[in-house]
Amino acid sequence: MSKISLVVGNGLSMSFGSQSGISSKFNSQQPLAWNVKCPSTGGLLIDSFPSLKKLWEKNLSIKHFDIFALALDKSYCNSIGLDSFKTTLEARHFLTIAFSEYSLLQSSKLNSDWNWFQWISLHKSRINGAFSLNYDLLLESIFDKLSMTYYSLQVNHSGRGIPLVKPHGSVDFEIADGTISYHAQYPLGGISVDLNDAPIKRLDGNNLLYPRKQPLCIIPNEANKYQDYQWVKPANKWFERVLKESEYCLFIGISYFPCDRDEIDRIVDSLSKDCEIIIANPSPPDDFLKKIKDRRYTVWDSLNGPVDENGNLYSLPNSL
Repeated sequence: MSKISLVVGNGLSMSFGSQSGISSKFNSQQPLAWNVKCPSTGGLLIDSFPSLKKLWEKNLSIKHFDIFALALDKSYCNSIGLDSFKTTLEARHFLTIAFSEYSLLQSSKLNSDWNWFQWISLHKSRINGAFSLNYDLLLESIFDKLSMTYYSLQVNHSGRGIPLVKPHGSVDFEIADGTISYHAQYPLGGISVDLNDAPIKRLDGNNLLYPRKQPLCIIPNEANKYQDYQWVKPANKWFERVLKESEYCLFIGISYFPCDRDEIDRIVDSLSKDCEIIIANPSPPDDFLKKIKDRRYTVWDSLNGPVDENGNLYSLPNSL
């Protein structure tokens, strides 16, 4: 049976947001504008992160992902009276809570009418691994609904199932119990906890909306600082072994930003020369097409997902 590996970016969430209608409330490209409550104060979440809010208010005309890039710019932050480390840490906490609420809404709206849900359902027995750059739990919600078992190296997981690699973090990741002991609340107090290479545990869906001891999310436009962590490096190696056995590799909604290219290129380079690459993206990045120009590849460019011009689901041929 031919195997299929998945590499997932924000395009998958954008597709579901459009199909379900939740993009009118949660535009995944404009998270700073989301109307999310702070779990500590009950007020607007952004108000609990004054450095991040100031950075946004100074740059209301630019894209939100570019604002996160400014948070990483020490010189720029200094020029407007901000500390880059603190602003970046606030961004991690903000994104973790905001995307937690977003994930809960996604799960409540998920249904079998969505083309990507139908496509994964059709091919689920052949999917041998997934690599997701998203913080949200949309892919996990699909897998759960289809009774697909997966595993991401959390200390409290059963250890069974296909690898689900989330090297940029996830809203259901938290550092394991006993690693760091303090009571986290928002706004952040005098304790700054970030970038500790510690074991992680998985949170259940009923326990996402609380202040994290250490948020686990690489912010947009940030190179992956977690790449050598104990829950990332072994998972990447595991996925690279899966890729060598894959006859198909789908890149779903991948933007190929410069900060992510090393990770994406490593995936491409791990594929066998016989593996067919599928690019599911209405606007495939030119630089990515250049990267794979000497390989077998197909582009699915419908705005409606994995369907042809007649609206029929694409089916990947199977081999025994």
